[in-house]
Amino acid sequence: MIRKPFVLALILMTSLVVVSGCSFNLSKLSSKIPSRERSEAVSETAYNDNSEAQSVATKSYEVLQKNLNNEINQVVDEIMAGRWNEAIVIGEAAYKMIQDEQSALVNSTVYDPYGQNAYGYNATKEKLYEVLSAAYDFKYHLEGLNNDEKEKYVRTAKSHFDINPADPFKKLALAKALTDSGDLNQGVRLLGELYNSPYREKDITETYAWALYLSGKKDEAYNIYKAFYPQAETLVQLFHSAEVIEEVDKALGLNLYNGVVGAANNLMVKGPNVSNMSAQTYIDLVRTESQNAMQRLLAGGFKLNSQYNIRKVDPIVKSIVKLSSE
Repeated sequence: MIRKPFVLALILMTSLVVVSGCSFNLSKLSSKIPSRERSEAVSETAYNDNSEAQSVATKSYEVLQKNLNNEINQVVDEIMAGRWNEAIVIGEAAYKMIQDEQSALVNSTVYDPYGQNAYGYNATKEKLYEVLSAAYDFKYHLEGLNNDEKEKYVRTAKSHFDINPADPFKKLALAKALTDSGDLNQGVRLLGELYNSPYREKDITETYAWALYLSGKKDEAYNIYKAFYPQAETLVQLFHSAEVIEEVDKALGLNLYNGVVGAANNLMVKGPNVSNMSAQTYIDLVRTESQNAMQRLLAGGFKLNSQYNIRKVDPIVKSIVKLSSE
């Protein structure tokens, strides 16, 4: 149900190295030391000072990484307990920790640009951005986000994307955050780029089609979903297919909603979901909305209207089997 984990990647961040000044007065030695020798003396002092600065900065990043890992574990614990609001609070505090510590190191004489990559520091940041985005994603679907939360959701996704802009799945996560936060123009633009790229796969296809639907391009969305729904691999993909297709084909929409209910029942008892209360709540919400949609479509009576004449759709059964076997 939840989007696939994104690929972890390390990038090299570069900057200027600030070196503290020499402790002796070079002007008093200028008449005694030839300019060539003086240049060598300064170079040696700078090298020694820089080595010490890098050592201190690297230790600072080690401490920061350890603290971040503790915060990440707490965010995950809160999500698993179904407390997505608490997860966001902890995640935001950790995000601020990164900004404050990096700012302090940049402005100090012990700043080491290479220390940022030491001991997997970027990988640690990436993990934080992923779990915090997951917390915002749960809250978006289960409660809704206020304007401030929407901005922070997009900001987190952008920080995640900036670690490696070449990663299509980081771009997909940013596009989804933009779409969920109401910036459909930007979301559709990024998703269109991915959809028309060699990286197109099911998550990209479905997210793009859903964004088209939300932006009012229902015909385009329907054409994609009509071909896509037999390949659905997640509960949300199947549910969105039902919502879009129902507007054109009531009978197929009804079958798809029935498929969603069956898939949701299977997913509720899957090991990873049983221990994840946020996931349980989300699955139950999708199941309930699908059951309500089926009742709405059948309000006029079963088979009293030909458009509600349920037909057997094999791909739906296949989708349920695939979901329940994963």
